[in-house]
Amino acid sequence: MSVKDWERDVVNRQRNIVFPDTNLNEGRFYRNIASGKAIFSVGQKVSLLLIVAFFIVVYAVDFAGTVAVLFSEDRASDRAWSLEPSLISLVWLIFWVFLAVKGLVPQPAVRKRRRGYRRTGNA
Repeated sequence: MSVKDWERDVVNRQRNIVFPDTNLNEGRFYRNIASGKAIFSVGQKVSLLLIVAFFIVVYAVDFAGTVAVLFSEDRASDRAWSLEPSLISLVWLIFWVFLAVKGLVPQPAVRKRRRGYRRTGNA
């Protein structure tokens, strides 16, 4: 990538067009984390763990509320509808746990295979 292409990319990322650029930047953010190649500072790692902790607490409260509704006798007709929000909350929890694991646990280094024959110092 030339310097001119790099400068154009930087300028395009900083434009103040709300919808398309915001979606592109957010997609790039999640792809970088999910790729496992992102390098985070200590503050970023703590922030990612706080997001995951938030979703764990929210899901725990939601799960407790769902269990309470399922076992209550006065709302017997609404039991089926009480599972949908809990499942949506579970999907968000799984998503953030996946991102945290991919972002915080380093990937093992991939060994590059040599192609061809080995050369010795005699040739």
